[in-house]
Amino acid sequence: MAPFQKLRQKWVRSLISYKESCSLEKSADLLHQKGLKFCYQDDRHFPQKLRELVDCPHGLFYKGNLPDPDVLSVAVIGARRCSHYGAKMAAYLGTQLARYKVQVISGMATGIDGMAQRACIEEGGRSFAVLGSGADICYPPENSRLYRSLPDRGGVISEFGPATPPLPGHFPIRNRLICGLADAVIVVEARKKSGSLITVDLALDQGKDVYAVPGRFGDELSYGCNHLIEQGAGILTSVEQFVEEVCQRNGLTYTPAENENRYMDSNDDHACSRHSRAPSSLTQVEQLIFEKLELDAKGIDQLLEETGLTMTQLTEGILNLQVRNAVQEVSRNRYARSSITLS
Repeated sequence: MAPFQKLRQKWVRSLISYKESCSLEKSADLLHQKGLKFCYQDDRHFPQKLRELVDCPHGLFYKGNLPDPDVLSVAVIGARRCSHYGAKMAAYLGTQLARYKVQVISGMATGIDGMAQRACIEEGGRSFAVLGSGADICYPPENSRLYRSLPDRGGVISEFGPATPPLPGHFPIRNRLICGLADAVIVVEARKKSGSLITVDLALDQGKDVYAVPGRFGDELSYGCNHLIEQGAGILTSVEQFVEEVCQRNGLTYTPAENENRYMDSNDDHACSRHSRAPSSLTQVEQLIFEKLELDAKGIDQLLEETGLTMTQLTEGILNLQVRNAVQEVSRNRYARSSITLS
C-alpha cells in the first residue's frame, strides 16, 4: 500500500480488510449453493460469438448450459406491453423455431421475450435467457415458472455476479449479449422509442441479420417493425425461408422441420389465423363465431355484423367457446382466438 500513503488510513484498512475477506473457495461454494456455473474469456466453454465483441464480458455466470455454437441461434425480442396479436405471434415463432431445432435467445422479459421462450420450451426446443441481474435472481418475478424450466431446456446467463439486483442501467448492457449470442434477430412488436430498437442497433453494429414481423399501418406497436422494414430489415413471412437463409449465411446445416406443412407460408396478414384449428364438435353457431375471430381482438358489434347472429346466440356461443379455451376475452367485450393450434 506504499504508493497510497496519502489515502486516509481508514480507507487503507478497508482495502486490506476486503482483500483478506476474498476467498476463491468461498466464492466457489456460493456458486455451488446457488446452482450457478462460471466461465471466463479464455475458458473453452466461453461462447466464441461473445469473444468477437469489442466489449466482451470478462466472464459469464449461468444456470444450465450455454448455447451450442454449432446450432443456429435466433434472438426473438419485442414489446413488453404487447398486443394480443403480438403475444400470439411470439408464441407461434417460439414453437416454429423449436421445430426447426433453432435455439431461441431472449431476455425473459414480460411480453414478447418470455412468450417466445415459453413456447419454444413447451415445444421441446432449447432456449437461453440473458438477464440484467444476477443469474440467481428471477426477474421479472411473474416469469418464475419459465425461469425454473430454462436450465433443463437451455440456460439462464448473466455477466453480473450473484445477488446483483435488476437495475435499469443493466438492461442496455445485457442487450448486447442477447444479439451477441444470436446469429439473427427477429423483432415482433416495437414502439417508436423502445429497448428493442436499441438492441437492433447493437445487432447491426455486430453485423447480425435483423428481421421484422410486419404490422398494421398506424398501429403504435407496429411502428418499430415497419420502420425497420423501411430501413432495409428482412421481412419475416416464412419461418422455413428465414431459417434456410440464416443457416446459409452463417455456414450452418439447414434441417427441415419434422412437419413441413406447419410453417407460416403466406404473405397474408392473417396467415396465423388461417392455420388455427377449431376444437372438434362445435355447433354451427360456435363454428361461425370461431371462423370470424382472429388473433386480433374483435368487439361484440363487429361480430354481430359479421356473423348475422342475434345477441343471445352470439353471447352464448362465445361463452361456450371460452369454456373450451378456444376464445379469450382480451379486453371488455373484445374477443380473439386464444391460441395458435396448428394442424
